[in-house]
Amino acid sequence: MKIELINVSIHKAISSNIKRRPKSTNYPSLGLIIIAGLTPANDDVSIINDDSQEINYNSGADLVGLSFLTPAAYRAYEIADKFRRNNVSVVMGGVHVSALPDEAGEHADAVVVGEAEGIWPGLLEDFKNGKLKKIYKLNHYAELSKVPYARRDLLNKKDYITTNVIQTSRGCPFDCEFCSVGDLFGRKTRFRPVKDVIGEIKTFDKQIILFTDDNLAINKSYTKELFEALIPLKRDWVGEASWTIKNDPELLDLAEKSGCRGLLIGFESIHPQDHVRKVSKHQDMKQAYRETVQKLHDHGIAIVGAFVFGFDNDDETVFNETLKFVRDVDIEIVEFNTIIPFPGTPLYSRLRREDRIFENDWRKYTYYPPGLCFYLKHMPVEELKNNIGRIYREFYSLKLIILRMISVWRRFRSIKMVVLLFLISFGYRKRIRHGF
Repeated sequence: MKIELINVSIHKAISSNIKRRPKSTNYPSLGLIIIAGLTPANDDVSIINDDSQEINYNSGADLVGLSFLTPAAYRAYEIADKFRRNNVSVVMGGVHVSALPDEAGEHADAVVVGEAEGIWPGLLEDFKNGKLKKIYKLNHYAELSKVPYARRDLLNKKDYITTNVIQTSRGCPFDCEFCSVGDLFGRKTRFRPVKDVIGEIKTFDKQIILFTDDNLAINKSYTKELFEALIPLKRDWVGEASWTIKNDPELLDLAEKSGCRGLLIGFESIHPQDHVRKVSKHQDMKQAYRETVQKLHDHGIAIVGAFVFGFDNDDETVFNETLKFVRDVDIEIVEFNTIIPFPGTPLYSRLRREDRIFENDWRKYTYYPPGLCFYLKHMPVEELKNNIGRIYREFYSLKLIILRMISVWRRFRSIKMVVLLFLISFGYRKRIRHGF
């Protein structure tokens, strides 16, 4: 049986004039390559990156699987409809499908709600036997000890900064209002056995490793075991963690020894926010973040700082204040994002109840260009869009990029770090200039 798995492009979805995402800021999602790993060896499976490849609707595929995020939903539906008109069966999955299975089901022969492990092999058997169901959903969460090695060999390495993506955990105990991770993967964090993670990493090429966990340091005992197991491999890696990692000196020491070269930190806002984790309204967020940045830098770890704008207590002063802060503490890479009420999140439900969502076109639910989806409390939505664009352009101006690279060299004394961060910075600069 011939199976084609398609990762639907957000950039083609929102504009036909937008070029594909720069390689230096692009890495593959794990979903489809894990599904490919779950596919029986006697089936012919391929992966199509819609960002860089043309889709052949007459390829002779028996079954097509589509995975996509909310902004790419309409493009996914168009792709599915074209295949189905050619009598090719279509299966859909992903975060958007899990949130709105009925909507997606109008364009698919079957939809997968939630995690695919435990579903995909049975779905393929049903398809082969002519008994495909409309909706597939497990009544329990996947066992990560049964996750197969992902099929990175099916990816075009030229499209990505690295194909060495791997995940060690799923689920999140936090209840950030704008996030669907807890509802989708559970409030209890599950972990993949460290020996399985290390075994898969040993199959990687020499590119840098990217851990895609939402918070790699969510469980200190597990994380310390993982970092200790990484040390003998002598591999460079990057990942994502909470800013509270600063509170554990032993964990920071192990991160440095294990090869950590960068962490994405979801700072979210320089002010305490309702509905964002468990922080005190009286906590000095700037001071806490400043300590995080300093401690990570002291351990040779660069930072991608992610900030979100559009909270209910944000006003026009938050943009310059945030820009000043990230420059003062010398964060290497920054993402300035709009808060987006994605379907399936508590934020989406609350704003619907408050009748504040005015945009139902999923193509507008993007981080950049800034999505304008709902009415803000203290500023016009156009002011949000204009200010995010302004501070993005300033942060990634040629002058500031060069000044930061000088700081990177002085801080880390590593040509490899300077080159990597320079390429990533220029990738963001290119995306900003082209509006994506």
